[in-house]
Amino acid sequence: MGGVHAVGENELTRMLAEQLRALWDARLRVDEVAHSALLAEEYRAVHPDGSVHLGKPSAEEIAAAPIEDYWLRELQAWPAGDEAVIAAYTAEVEVRNGMSAERYKLEVGEVWLKEHGQWKCRYHHATPRK
Repeated sequence: MGGVHAVGENELTRMLAEQLRALWDARLRVDEVAHSALLAEEYRAVHPDGSVHLGKPSAEEIAAAPIEDYWLRELQAWPAGDEAVIAAYTAEVEVRNGMSAERYKLEVGEVWLKEHGQWKCRYHHATPRK
């Protein structure tokens, strides 16, 4: 299973690395409950194809874009006040197409907010990386 490599080792980056690992692991397992538990109520995502998704994805939506494995690298996190974090990282995902597997690199930007004392992803934007 994938992992997270952070740039710098501070409390904020370690916390976010743990949240990201849990989020991506839930996606890998197509675990809608665990995945949604880490997303803010008004979650919004812009996917690599440019499509915009409002709200938490269903299990069917997660399963429609399956990944076999993932690697998160170059994680950086910056505080934006006491209850917000801006994050940037590179995600490499492995997707199986029949008998072959392909890897894609994405540059990801996210906004995480504290909701009821818990860190939740509010905004996710992934762009293909060349």
